[in-house]
Amino acid sequence: MKLKGAIFDLDGTLLDSMYIWDWVPGALIRKLGGDPPEDLPQALAKLSREEAAEYLIGRFHLTQTPEEILQEVNNLVSGEYRDNVPPKPGAQTLLKHLAQWEIPCGIATASEAFQAQEAMERLGLWHYFDFAISCGEYGSKSRPDIYLEAARRLGGEPGEILVFEDALHAAHTAKEAGFWVAGVYDPSSREEQAELKRLCRWYLPRLDDPSFLRELQDV
Repeated sequence: MKLKGAIFDLDGTLLDSMYIWDWVPGALIRKLGGDPPEDLPQALAKLSREEAAEYLIGRFHLTQTPEEILQEVNNLVSGEYRDNVPPKPGAQTLLKHLAQWEIPCGIATASEAFQAQEAMERLGLWHYFDFAISCGEYGSKSRPDIYLEAARRLGGEPGEILVFEDALHAAHTAKEAGFWVAGVYDPSSREEQAELKRLCRWYLPRLDDPSFLRELQDV
């Protein structure tokens, strides 16, 4: 079977950026006068940004609207994407191979699409992608809508598309929707690695894993 496309998560998959999402919820709540618990990032991990905003408003009795919360988040994190966040090891090598094999790529992220584009442009990788779309438009990765939209844009059915994800819940959603899934190691979810490895067709300690690239060329 010839792959017709690849869908990449952003944070923890293409970018070594999960530190942002460990830091920003607490920073936001402190800025708004609250006292965030240590487990706040984990409580938000499976939510879309809109769902997370609603959760924060309810849990901390905030007076801001969801739109105002999201704007505060964007103010905190956009500079990191634009100026500082590094790529995950092997990202450029993998993307170069996919381009050589004429496999189109897109980004499906819980972050903002413009943040993905700005980071990829800075890193010189944006030309490998046809688009970036956000869970802000299509809902959280607890349901498959964002993957299905990405597949539509890539011109393939789920069974012809490979999804790269570091988060177990997102990888599970993609697999249940019929996609091929490659699990990507990230230290932020190290406790999920055994289950991610069991679930996914491939498990990548890094994106340019040589055995994966050899096998993928023959798919």
